[in-house]
Amino acid sequence: MDWQAIKLAGAGALLALVAFAIGLTFPDVDRPLGLGHRSGLTHSVLPLAAFAVARWRQAVAGLAGGLGVHLAADCFPRAMTGYATVKLPAAGSIGAAASYGWLAVNAALALTFCALALRRLHHPLAAWTVGAGAAVCALGYLWRDPGGWPVLALVALGGAAWWRRARRP
Repeated sequence: MDWQAIKLAGAGALLALVAFAIGLTFPDVDRPLGLGHRSGLTHSVLPLAAFAVARWRQAVAGLAGGLGVHLAADCFPRAMTGYATVKLPAAGSIGAAASYGWLAVNAALALTFCALALRRLHHPLAAWTVGAGAAVCALGYLWRDPGGWPVLALVALGGAAWWRRARRP
């Protein structure tokens, strides 16, 4: 066994999990920064660009996953009005329909980016560890978030369909 490779993979997995936890709440940094709730700057894949340019794969994978889960939950507010809509700097709210689209597209992009980055981790055990740890963190986040229940239902339906299809001979 190559213990050096295992140690590096473990450190990368830990970095990805920490980044995932940060990504779960990162979009809401808009309020303390004075950008207003649901700023288009933080509720998008734009924050991933800095990490992608730096080529920090583990951090990108984790941050993208957390960001994607957060944005997916934001797609299901009680009502897409006022406070819940996405706002662009100097333009204000983009409206309800556009906000749904903005959040859904950015959630899908972030989760796709996460999946691609996880595939590029150097050790399969690291990728599985990050995936399992991220799933537990996401479940905890979505369980408490009012918009998380629809996301959990969609994931459960998708998982059941995948399981049923995988079991066919």
